[in-house]
Amino acid sequence: MSFSEWARLEPRQGHIDEEAVKRFLEIFECLEQHKMEPSVSIHHFVHPAWFDAKGGWTKEANIQLFVNFAVEAFKRFGQHARLWSSFNEPTALAVGGYIAGNFPPGKMFHFSMAGQVLLNLLKAHCQAYNAIKALPNSSGTKFGLTHAMWQFRTAGEGLLYLPAKWACGWATYCMGWDVVHDWMLTGRFEWRVPLRGVVHTWQYKGGKPPMDWWGIQYYSRPQVNWAMQPCCPKGEIMSLMPYASDPPGLYQCIQRSSAYGIPVYVTETGFPTFDHDHMQTVLDRYLKEILRAISDGLDCRGYYIWTLVDNFEWAEGYTKPFGMYAWRPDGSKDRELKEGAKILIRYNELLPDSYENVKAIARGAALKQKPTYADMLEKAAATTGSGRHRD
Repeated sequence: MSFSEWARLEPRQGHIDEEAVKRFLEIFECLEQHKMEPSVSIHHFVHPAWFDAKGGWTKEANIQLFVNFAVEAFKRFGQHARLWSSFNEPTALAVGGYIAGNFPPGKMFHFSMAGQVLLNLLKAHCQAYNAIKALPNSSGTKFGLTHAMWQFRTAGEGLLYLPAKWACGWATYCMGWDVVHDWMLTGRFEWRVPLRGVVHTWQYKGGKPPMDWWGIQYYSRPQVNWAMQPCCPKGEIMSLMPYASDPPGLYQCIQRSSAYGIPVYVTETGFPTFDHDHMQTVLDRYLKEILRAISDGLDCRGYYIWTLVDNFEWAEGYTKPFGMYAWRPDGSKDRELKEGAKILIRYNELLPDSYENVKAIARGAALKQKPTYADMLEKAAATTGSGRHRD
C-alpha cells in the first residue's frame, strides 16, 4: 500500500487530517483481518500542492518537509507494517517529469534538473531512513527503496541503428541502470548529461546508503527498431504499453541486485493485455524466473504483481489493463477475476509459508515452460513433502 495521498494526510503544511488517519487505520485493520502483510511506500509519485509550490523535489531545502511527514506517518502507522520504503521509482519520477515530459511538471529534455531531482530524492531516502530508525519503536522495521530497472535495446546492429543505439543508451542511463547501481554499491552519486558531461556529484557520508531491503520494479527490456519504434523479439509477446515480455531480464535484475547484500523483493511486475492466455503465459514465465533465482541461492524474498485491479495508469489513463481483476470506467466490468490471473492463485496455493521450503520446492521443480511452471511446482511439492500455503 502507499501513502501517495500525502496531500490527504497533510493537506496543509504541518496540519494532519485526523479523518484521513482514521481511514488509513481502517485499511490496515482490514489487511490484518485478512492475514495480508502490507509493504508501505511513503511516496508514490505524488505530493501536496503546497509542497510543489515551494519547488517540490527541485529544491534540496524541501527534503526536511518530506522527512517530517515520513516520521509522522511512521509514528501513526509504524506498528501496522514491517516493510517500509521511502520512494516508489525515484528515477521514473525524475525522468518522467523533466526528460520525457509524461509526468508533472511535464518538462522535456531538462537533463540537469532531472539529475538534481533524483539526487534530492536519494538524499531524502537517507535522511528519512535515519530519522525513522532513530525512533524508539522502529527496531523491527525494515526500510528500503524500490527502483524501476529498465534496459533499452535495439533490434539490430550497424550504421542504420546508430541513432537508436545512442538513444537507448541514454534512456538506460537516465533510468538509473548504472547511476543507482553504483550509488547502492558505494554511496557515490554521479549524473551526466549529453554533451556536457558530469553536472552533479554526491557522496553519502556513511559510505553505502542505508538500506534494509531492495525493491525491483521490472516489466521488460524494451526493444526498438532502427526508427526507434517498439518491436517484439521473436518468441516473446507484445503488451499494450507497448513493450514485450522478457522473463530472462527479471532474473538478470535479481542477480544484479543481489550484489547489495540485502534481501530483494520483486515489488512490481505485470503484463497489460486483454488476452488471458498471454497474461497467464507471461506471469507464469516471470514467476519461473523468480523461483529459478531462489533455487540458485539468490535472496529474493517475495513478489508483488502490478496490480490487483485495473487502475488509472498515470499518463496512460484507463487504457492499460494491468489488474488481476478487470474493471472498466464505463461499468462494463466491475472487479471480475481474469482467467489469466488464476495462475497466481495456483502459485499462492502451492507455495509454503516457509522461505526454506520455497527454496526446496524451487530446486525440485523442472525449469520448463510447458506445461506451466505451476504444474512442475505441484509435482515438486509432492516430492519434497513441503506444506501447502495456509492462507
